[in-house]
Amino acid sequence: MSSTEDAAVLKTVGHDFIRSFVAITVQTFVLGIYAVLVYISGRLLLEKRRAKVSYWTLGAVVLMFSMAFTLWIIDIHNVVLEVQTTLLRNPTESLEDRYARAVDEMRPMAYAIDILYAFLTNVGDSVIVWRVYVFWSMSRMKAIVLLPLACLLGSITTSFLVTYCATHVGADIEIGAFRNPPFCRRIQTASYIMTLVTTAVATALIAYKAWEHQRRHKEAFGQLSTQTRTQKVMLMIIESGVLYMLFFLWQVISSLKPSLNNNPSVSFGLTVYNFCTSLIVGIYPTIIVILAHSKHSMLWSGKDSTRSTGHEVIVFKNVHVHRSTNRGELDGPSSPIGGGGGVARRTPVTTVNLYEMSNLSSAELPDGNKETL
Repeated sequence: MSSTEDAAVLKTVGHDFIRSFVAITVQTFVLGIYAVLVYISGRLLLEKRRAKVSYWTLGAVVLMFSMAFTLWIIDIHNVVLEVQTTLLRNPTESLEDRYARAVDEMRPMAYAIDILYAFLTNVGDSVIVWRVYVFWSMSRMKAIVLLPLACLLGSITTSFLVTYCATHVGADIEIGAFRNPPFCRRIQTASYIMTLVTTAVATALIAYKAWEHQRRHKEAFGQLSTQTRTQKVMLMIIESGVLYMLFFLWQVISSLKPSLNNNPSVSFGLTVYNFCTSLIVGIYPTIIVILAHSKHSMLWSGKDSTRSTGHEVIVFKNVHVHRSTNRGELDGPSSPIGGGGGVARRTPVTTVNLYEMSNLSSAELPDGNKETL
């Protein structure tokens, strides 16, 4: 083997190592943030509620983190394997042969990465679809949840097809992405598109519920209406959903335009980005769980009477005032500071659920309730 060929192999291995080292460093930092989010979501799910749904949700969060952690281990393994096989093993062989062997040994790990990533997106999508169901569970149109559910089933189907490509097509698949054969390349692109569509539909349905909630809230309270904590949380869920959609939109574009890797600078950035994609896929549903179950949110659901619907409740304290006949005393509730003269009798607290209100048409509300609200 000529020195020129040796230099070319060494240059390739060196560039791969530098890019992978930087990518894994960034990936490790993001993994640390992800671990903190998983811990927070676990505490919220175990401390705030004890329903079976909490345990299922926690199981999904832990499963996603476990899959992302496994992908992180595989990435580190591939970096070490390439350098070790090319530079340290079988020194009597040519560098080109050793590098070719390293690529062959890394290929099964690349297949595992593609399979794990595909099913990781399915678990994340399941958490999002469940959150959509919670928002729409009291609506007369709750059957609309079948729409994102159908998208989820389509995404799961593409994941099984990706598994088929990885396990049966074999060496015809290029490392890092399904470039060949064309069928597998299209299946991988379709898996990104299905997740993109699932997220878009789920975000749109949540956005509609947020708009409906705001509209009913204004109808009930008029000019006194202010942005509630529920509305703020729903807005953050919508914003994070839009960012997640943009993330998968780029996944689709990069899958359709493999020529983007031809530019060295772009290729370096894409390497770092691709190493972190599995973490992003797990972080988004985890953030949704934290927002939905945080003490600052009113989106709980459970058997508690004030949380039975999983939506925001507003409490009114009704005060009945007896008019005083003594001079100098004011009509109205007695002031805690003194000087007032009205004698107040307080009735039990009245709880009004805004989502129940939003599911009732104005014609269904009794006249007395209209005036009270």
